[in-house]
Amino acid sequence: MKMKNLKKSCLALFILSSVVPFSYAAQELTPEKAASLQSFKEISIRGSYYNESDYARAISKAADKQDAAYFYITSVNSHPSNESLRIIYARLYKADATELVKPQDNFRQFAGIYEYPKATAIHFEPFDIVRLRGYFPTQVALNNAVAKEASSRGAYAFFIDRLVQVNNSGNQQVTAYIFKKDAPERKLQPDNAIPYDSEAGQQALAQGGEAAMQVERPGYYSSSSFNEQFYADKFNNKSVKDVETTTDTNLAAAVKSGETAQNMTANTDAESKTAIAATAPVVSAKPSIVPQKSSRYTVTLPNGTKIEELNDATAAKMVPFDSIKFRGYYVTAQEISFNAGKKAAEKGAKYYHISRIAQDSKGPNKTIYVDLYR
Repeated sequence: MKMKNLKKSCLALFILSSVVPFSYAAQELTPEKAASLQSFKEISIRGSYYNESDYARAISKAADKQDAAYFYITSVNSHPSNESLRIIYARLYKADATELVKPQDNFRQFAGIYEYPKATAIHFEPFDIVRLRGYFPTQVALNNAVAKEASSRGAYAFFIDRLVQVNNSGNQQVTAYIFKKDAPERKLQPDNAIPYDSEAGQQALAQGGEAAMQVERPGYYSSSSFNEQFYADKFNNKSVKDVETTTDTNLAAAVKSGETAQNMTANTDAESKTAIAATAPVVSAKPSIVPQKSSRYTVTLPNGTKIEELNDATAAKMVPFDSIKFRGYYVTAQEISFNAGKKAAEKGAKYYHISRIAQDSKGPNKTIYVDLYR
């Protein structure tokens, strides 16, 4: 019992050494300490605040009301209709907050570099992007090529995001992200977040509290994908490196998860085909539909107008100002999205949601039902 109390006392002293002193009872944690503790609640407040000290005072006061000992401000939004108003988001922590234990890495290794699965990679901020082009006869060959390039740049881990065929030549082009061991946490946006500049978003921000928590936040990323164009611009790295691989070199790689290179090679053909099918982009002469940071599709029309498609979960939180339907012959989902976006833009919508697609009982045509949002 005494040992348990001593442990709690030591934890409390450690936390106190990682706080930013403040006048209210609830104290602000440093980013490093906040990332190491379990938060019990997330809150938002709104008001006229002009600097970081104002933000901290206001959140500290709100945290006191929630019996929190510590807080950490995650982001700040400007109110859409009043620039002097701010919406502040923060995580709250108890005095005896549980210290998070980072699980030990148990990933496959290639050329001494860990391969992150998507579920892990999506939570960390990469420090560079890698693009390679070459002939990769097996998944092992591909992973080794990426790992060697990652190693040359001082990476701890890599994640292969995209793999496409190059002009039916047998060559492939791969896009991967590379990470440091102490990579910062990537702030993730819920996929059902209400668009910040929509009418529903403005209304939710005006309400504050739990309603404001449903709105997109600045500086947050999609929880389901990386935006290749964004990171290529961020790192000022748009080059593609040509590489050569040999089967003997590839199969000599050490895979430290207990799975041998020979076992992996047996599954390579199926894995490679799946990867290519899952990630190959649809190339069209029409305006492109590309995933944004919020993971919504954006339709870009010939005149430069952009309009975004909402998923079911986001649309369920919003009220449409109008609904339309149209009929035609469409082969791909991209064709349907493009035509839905075009017709929605003509109605003055910022966002649209395809609520239903009805196949004609006779013939190939489809009827598309679309809800429109400002």
